[in-house]
Amino acid sequence: MKNIIQTLVFLVLTGLSLMSFGQREEVFFSAQGGHYDTCFLLSMSCRSKEYHVRYTLNGATPDSTSCQYEHPIMLNDSLFSRSKIFTIPICTNDLFYLPDSVQHCIVIRAAVFDGNDSCVSHTFTNSYFIKALGCDTHGLPVVSICADSLDLFGFEQGILVPGIHFDSLNPTQTGNYYQKGREWERVSNVEYYDADNGGINQICGLRTHGNRARRQPQKGLKIYARDVYGEKYFKHQFFDSCSITYFKRLVIKPFSSLYPFSGIQDYICSQTAIDIGLEAGQSRPVVLYLNGEYWGIYFLQEKLDERYLESHFDITLEHCDIVGDWYGTAEYGEPVDGYGVLIEFADMMHWLETADLSQEEDYQHLSELIDIENFMDYIIFETFIANLDWPANNMRCWKTDGGRWRWVFYDGDAALNEYTTDSLGNATLFDVFGNATYTGNATWPSSAEATLLFRKCLENQEFEEQFGIRLIQWCQNVLAYENTEQHYTQIKALLYPEIASQSFRFGYPSDVNYWSWACQLNNDFLLNRTDNYTVEYIHYVGIDEHQKSDVFSVYPNPATNVLNIKTRHGSSLPTETQYCITNLMGQTLLRGTLTTENQQIGITHLPAGMYFITLAGETWKFVVK
Repeated sequence: MKNIIQTLVFLVLTGLSLMSFGQREEVFFSAQGGHYDTCFLLSMSCRSKEYHVRYTLNGATPDSTSCQYEHPIMLNDSLFSRSKIFTIPICTNDLFYLPDSVQHCIVIRAAVFDGNDSCVSHTFTNSYFIKALGCDTHGLPVVSICADSLDLFGFEQGILVPGIHFDSLNPTQTGNYYQKGREWERVSNVEYYDADNGGINQICGLRTHGNRARRQPQKGLKIYARDVYGEKYFKHQFFDSCSITYFKRLVIKPFSSLYPFSGIQDYICSQTAIDIGLEAGQSRPVVLYLNGEYWGIYFLQEKLDERYLESHFDITLEHCDIVGDWYGTAEYGEPVDGYGVLIEFADMMHWLETADLSQEEDYQHLSELIDIENFMDYIIFETFIANLDWPANNMRCWKTDGGRWRWVFYDGDAALNEYTTDSLGNATLFDVFGNATYTGNATWPSSAEATLLFRKCLENQEFEEQFGIRLIQWCQNVLAYENTEQHYTQIKALLYPEIASQSFRFGYPSDVNYWSWACQLNNDFLLNRTDNYTVEYIHYVGIDEHQKSDVFSVYPNPATNVLNIKTRHGSSLPTETQYCITNLMGQTLLRGTLTTENQQIGITHLPAGMYFITLAGETWKFVVK
């Protein structure tokens, strides 16, 4: 009984008509929503001749004052919404951008009314994207969201405006769009159409999403499928490379990124993270329309929560835990303490503070708590993409009861750029390994708490060796340019035709030429990244040719097939010199003799990793890739 009452209260609070859910009347459209080339006549009807259809054109729910359908309607530009919601300030003045006009689709929301003009049906919605009217998404799927204006833009209840909760003294973290929870979920209708008009059309819950994206003109959104709205799931194969066809929640992430403003970083990173075997959300670019008005390029994504884990790993939700930061703040699961911290994760981090992972017993204990290989891959990937907004931010990991913690990748908007900006505004190279092992007092982008686990793992020689091996192996295959370039080329080709419209609507990117230049910077990063990243790692682990030996050096470093020995100026080796190559565990892998005539060592049989070569009483560290 309690659950029934809660459901009824929720329906009232969210503005759903309780009566309409008990009715069987419906509106029949002669053509469903989707992509069309030319204008055409549209008919609407209902079952009973005693009833009639009323409809709106601005995304609002029809009522007794709405236009009554009497004869077929020609779908042309006279049916575009006149509401001009693009003129409503939905962010602070410094971020607001007002275009001269916006593109439109035709949105028709219709319902059945009886002789007393009481609504006796659900509201039925169809959005029409007609190329002849300039509504061309250039091959991208389209998402159309319709909701009552007050729910979106009302001062007290609107989820897209600064509104009643905005504080001018704290403009970056306040506003209606920063409110969270079920009470800030608004009833809406969502349509999704592929190029062939396959997709979904259903009532759902709508909320804002993200952090920075909430206060931007182009806001982050998420949609929820619930029984109370009529459909328990969004049923469609949204992502070509993923066979899952049932989704409880989806994110609609805005076209956004940090410098350079290409908007493609997160997509490339997410797709590559999936390639490397990390938990990461599927993603695809779409065009969004809001109450019939063009709202720019977005990315439809899986929401990385317990429902994602349920569908991808077939887990039981009652036995799943998710934490959202290094302190153990619970995103999902229990038991938690009075501060919302998941006790099991917090206990592990507290133990780590005094653990000695150079000791086999402690390292073995950690390997029972976390998936070591997954954690290695997670650190390798985050450092490879040079994620500036990590590790103090954008961390998430999960486990099942009795399982080990695994890490999830999300949000690569601040990645794929080797440079960062110092306090004076000067561009400097981003020290990814320094960032990943930071021990200072700062709280962003890194912190001592956020790097504790990785730093402690590096105390263990086995971890260090395996980490170096995996790093080089990934650089040779999945992270190699011939693989990452495919994601870059794909997303650039998909977005290019739509960039001019995105730029006109929101002012970013400034134009197509700037966008192409920004994309090229990301491409250059990927092109050179495996070599640059390997060199960064070599320097981090102390392979520095100016510090290891006064007698000899080795090259190339990293090496592939052969290792050449070069004597320092003023130094020489005996006619015959014994050498020994060992791995990080001290195991001898190769012995031999160098001669004056032959100072080259074949290493084709050595797997990728870090090694030591010792000769003439001195040792040099090198990498095989």
